[in-house]
Amino acid sequence: MTTQNKITYKNIINIENLRDGLKKTKNNVAPGLDGEIKTNFTDKKLEILYKALKSQKFKPTPVKRVNIPKPDGGTRPLRMASQKDKVVQAAILLQLEPVLESIFLDCSYGGRPNRNCHHALKNIKSKWQNVAWIINIDIQKYFDTINHDLLLSMLKEYCDQATIELIRKFLKCDYIDFYNHPETLEKSEIGTPQGSLISPILSNLYLHHFDRFVVEQLLPEWNRGSERKFISGYQTRKNLSAEEKKLVESLNIDGLTEAIGRLKHNEWVKKGFPARDPEDDNFRRMHYARYVDDFIIGFTGTKAEAEEIKGRIEAFLFDELKLKTNEAKSYISHSSDRDIKYLGFYIRYIFKNKIQKDVRVEFKDGEGKGYQFKSTAINQAQLRIPTELILRRAVDRGYGKIRMNGTIRPSSCRKLSSLEDKQIVNRFSSIIRGLMEFYSPANQRSDLWQIVAFYRKSCALTLADKHKLKTAAAVYKRYGPNLKVSDPVKKKETVLFYPTTLKTTGNFKLGNLRATLSEVAMDPIKGS
Repeated sequence: MTTQNKITYKNIINIENLRDGLKKTKNNVAPGLDGEIKTNFTDKKLEILYKALKSQKFKPTPVKRVNIPKPDGGTRPLRMASQKDKVVQAAILLQLEPVLESIFLDCSYGGRPNRNCHHALKNIKSKWQNVAWIINIDIQKYFDTINHDLLLSMLKEYCDQATIELIRKFLKCDYIDFYNHPETLEKSEIGTPQGSLISPILSNLYLHHFDRFVVEQLLPEWNRGSERKFISGYQTRKNLSAEEKKLVESLNIDGLTEAIGRLKHNEWVKKGFPARDPEDDNFRRMHYARYVDDFIIGFTGTKAEAEEIKGRIEAFLFDELKLKTNEAKSYISHSSDRDIKYLGFYIRYIFKNKIQKDVRVEFKDGEGKGYQFKSTAINQAQLRIPTELILRRAVDRGYGKIRMNGTIRPSSCRKLSSLEDKQIVNRFSSIIRGLMEFYSPANQRSDLWQIVAFYRKSCALTLADKHKLKTAAAVYKRYGPNLKVSDPVKKKETVLFYPTTLKTTGNFKLGNLRATLSEVAMDPIKGS
């Protein structure tokens, strides 16, 4: 990129760009250590911020760090910046995003505008056919281990030096561990702080170099052969033996040779013999998708080759990006395994050998019709709903409890019981709608009935808790099966949303998702 086209510090600190940055920050989020919120950030404060940036005396305020729980039992650090720092970060993002979006590859889906996890899942479901192995590699504490010097060197191609120094200040910004060491100022020497507005795009730039390694080196190497070779015996399956030929000649019936050949072909198909060799050494396929730091490889080849690919990926991450992989969470699965989890879904390959009838009008005399079978090997990815994991996530959030025998039951959500009735019902309606939308592309979408019924009863038990009723049945008796709440003043009724059907549609939501991946399947990371 030429000097003229680089992102400049001057454009970032432009007062109008800062004003647009202020608009980009969110309302109603937890404040940083300064206690400042968006609604109180006046034009005068914006002018003071501009002058500090112009004189290059700006220094980020130390951030507040809190730890939030992860589904695996651990915690993830989240940093909360001051309002003025959020404005500057947003101003940087406004200049950085158009430039970096133009170079990011199509295989990257997370943390980018106009893309969500459904884009990645649609690609997997529609294009990852006949995959033999799934390679899943987990980067150990990715956001916390990004090397600052490497990241800043990557930015040099796109930003002037003053911009790089500004970003360096945010990367090196001190923090206070709000709960564990609230009086100690700690240094930040590595990683990009989660919760920062520029963290997603910087983390994508860091792994963009990995994307290029996969797309420019691994994919060309492991995608070879236009089609598999025919299996031994397939091309001679219709041939007649010497005895059969003598019999046909003696009978002298038009079309008999073709009819016998067709019968031989049909027997081949019914016995389950394929046309193409599944172990053809000259045919390989490799697929790749990345959502932030969560990436997956689909591979058609041998297990040994899959191991080789995994090893090369781990070596590149360590040698080129100084990233370690979590061996306990990095594995190779056969595509027939049932619990391959990615982006909130189970990816399942169910092999089916579908036999169809083809009508053929190919008799030598040009008369009559005959049926010839053809076998279609269907090994396409299915997206299934992880009901057990969703229910356990609901327990973690206070909507259910685990019985002594390990089963899960709905319970009152105590943190909601102080709300008004209609607010409680609306909250549960929002959860159900979000789950329905998020899992709209799923195969066997009817699996959601169990989840919907769970939240319906949890809603009833929450209302029971609020009104000192003993059972969900008592709530249904008072509010009806749809938990209808009436407002006599506004003469309005609030009813729990409950779907009339959960028919499988396969619809992908490629716009804005009501429920995000973090809300459904991961730990919520509140943005700034």
